[in-house]
Amino acid sequence: LGHLGGDAVKHLPLFSTGDKVDVSTPLQVCKSCIIAKHPHKPYPPSKTPYASHFLDLIHSDLCGPFPVMTPHSKLHFVIFLDDHS
Repeated sequence: LGHLGGDAVKHLPLFSTGDKVDVSTPLQVCKSCIIAKHPHKPYPPSKTPYASHFLDLIHSDLCGPFPVMTPHSKLHFVIFLDDHS
């Protein structure tokens, strides 16, 4: 979830139709990408047992708003994760 990396952008002219893609312009530094790639300390292991059945416990995370809209005009996304799966 984000934008293409530099290597992928360089290959866009091979796949794009209807629009010209200028790959000669240097890409800007993405501050969000730099921050996201910083190392994080892992969370300690949970002492509580995992859910024993499907949909017993659902974890969710709402992300956003992002400064750039998606092609579908969205500024947020949500993730749901079943603890049992």
